[in-house]
Amino acid sequence: TAEIKKKAANEDAAQLQAVTTKTTNVHGDELIVTTTSPYEQSTFGSKTDWRVRAISASNLHLRVNHIYVNSEDIKETGYTYVVPKNVLKKFITIADLRTQISGYLYGVSPPDNPNVKEVRCVVIPPQWGNHATTHLPTQLPDHEYLRDLEPLGWIHTQPNETPHLPPQDCAKHAQILEKNSSWDGEKAIVVTCSFTPGSCSLTAYKLTPKGYEWGRQQKDQNVGNSQGYQPSHYEKVQMLLSDRFYGYYMVPDGQPWNYNFMGVKHSASMKYALKLANPKEYYHESHRPTHFLDFASADDQDLKTSGSGKENVTEIDRENVFE
Repeated sequence: TAEIKKKAANEDAAQLQAVTTKTTNVHGDELIVTTTSPYEQSTFGSKTDWRVRAISASNLHLRVNHIYVNSEDIKETGYTYVVPKNVLKKFITIADLRTQISGYLYGVSPPDNPNVKEVRCVVIPPQWGNHATTHLPTQLPDHEYLRDLEPLGWIHTQPNETPHLPPQDCAKHAQILEKNSSWDGEKAIVVTCSFTPGSCSLTAYKLTPKGYEWGRQQKDQNVGNSQGYQPSHYEKVQMLLSDRFYGYYMVPDGQPWNYNFMGVKHSASMKYALKLANPKEYYHESHRPTHFLDFASADDQDLKTSGSGKENVTEIDRENVFE
């Protein structure tokens, strides 16, 4: 019996082991937090992930001066795509290093050169994603500003550079082509924007007829199983960056584009209107209202406990680390 009691006492002591964490915020203030329960410790640890990623994402603008376009193994025939630098730089700065974001490309051919496609507009639809794919509504963008432009495909970020077109991109592209007659398989491309160390690498692909057939047969667009997927299912196409003309953005009207912090509100069947505007960055306050509701509830709790003589650490812990 004594042994059992001793064992139980040791287990209780292990469960109540205090962990003191000392950190320093951007203002130089030291924050000391002591937690005793495993729940508090795990909660404390989990809260740091998005903050670290948000701070990392705030440095993405440094990469826009180091953009590389993959020009290996490109077929000389076919269309050449010209992307304005201002649009591409904005796309990089609103992204996240780990979670993919995507946008639809719209453009025109100059009157004197039908084999060139100039991207004039990028539409950022409501979306949520992960490291491998993005989830978009089935509804394609529709607005009067897009009526005189032709759909040229889509662009997405990815955390690592791949030597080939990812199979889930092939499946998604093929199924958009199949369901939307306005998309032409010869003109619509997939552009990957990969985050390489300190820089970004761009590659443009189009599907071959074999790739289209393989992709549209994949019931799940987010195929982890690439059985039957081959290099012959895609071709790399010529892409250039230009500062001779500017492009513009269109974003959802009356709702955010980033649903990663409120995924339950997003659905494939959702409808959205568009407006002419620059997209807000990935970690913008409007994309994560629950964080601020948590802050508000912490305020209320803080007011209740501050009068009871307990040390008040909540207020200092909520310094704005993004300024």
